[in-house]
Amino acid sequence: MEINDLLHAAVDSGASDILLAAGAPPMFRILGDLQPANLPALTPSVIERMCRQNLNETQQRRLAQEQNVVFSWAIPGLGRFRFNVHRQRNSYAAAIRYIKCEVSTIEALSFPPIVEELTCLDHGLVLVTGPSGCGKSTTLAAMLDCINRRDVKHIITLEDPIEFLHNHGRSLVEQREIGIDCPSVLAGLEHAVRQDADVILVGELRDQETIRAALRAAEDGKLVMGTSNASTAAGTLARMVNSFPVEQQASMRALLGDCLRAVVSQRLLRTSDGRGRVAAVEVLTANRNVRTSVREGTFHLLPTIAAKNRQVGMQTMEQAIQDLVSSGRATLDEPESPARELCPA
Repeated sequence: MEINDLLHAAVDSGASDILLAAGAPPMFRILGDLQPANLPALTPSVIERMCRQNLNETQQRRLAQEQNVVFSWAIPGLGRFRFNVHRQRNSYAAAIRYIKCEVSTIEALSFPPIVEELTCLDHGLVLVTGPSGCGKSTTLAAMLDCINRRDVKHIITLEDPIEFLHNHGRSLVEQREIGIDCPSVLAGLEHAVRQDADVILVGELRDQETIRAALRAAEDGKLVMGTSNASTAAGTLARMVNSFPVEQQASMRALLGDCLRAVVSQRLLRTSDGRGRVAAVEVLTANRNVRTSVREGTFHLLPTIAAKNRQVGMQTMEQAIQDLVSSGRATLDEPESPARELCPA
């Protein structure tokens, strides 16, 4: 089987991710659960051939040097795929994420109205957080698409790799892939500030330098949007501050308190009919009490502040989950039936 055939089979099966490792059949993640495809176990030589099919020369060199390479691949009419090819037990392996061709709208994602309101901000920092695979990239793409369709802005994205493709709408959209269009997220941020950007999508805020540069861009009057893998709004902000040395944390709390506009944290729940998943969304917007809490480092108070401010669009994750379950849109029950085998034919 060629890699493109496998990707078609995965999409037809409703998979969000495909995992390849020697000694096991391809694994498809469907509605959050891993299920084996009805195929023989992959050998190291088969995996190497499949993983190398779509690598260009630069990516081949990076894989040889770093034993890991991340890139995107498009199949017309099907969608885009984010590949992470790496080494394990002296053979190749891959984790592949499916990215749909169409960018979802905020309305289609059934998010609270406050999420669309955040796209009207003209400066500051907006974070979308949650565990890996919870749809952060989908949410950010929907928010950018909302701006692109509504406003005349200059949008610059810094992605590793580029996932959703945005055509120019009312806005001018530049998408830059790290390692191809710019050497690093940090360099891309520094350049974007000087290139008349109105909106900058950073992707994941992974290190001190990137966090500091993102905050400076927000302080400079840009709307900066980024992600974190923390599971709560409070955890996201605490993690950002704690990534700095103790002697720098007070100044970073002050800067974050000034620049922060909102944190949207999400988690996927299974729908009540078992046929899909829906996002439970925690929302924290930066009112006076939130800013004070951030500056003072009392992050543990943030859930209480959010819970008491539902009238202005805030809500905790617990409140969001309760609303979805009580309305019959989602369930917390795990499926009882065993995982079924999938045939790619």
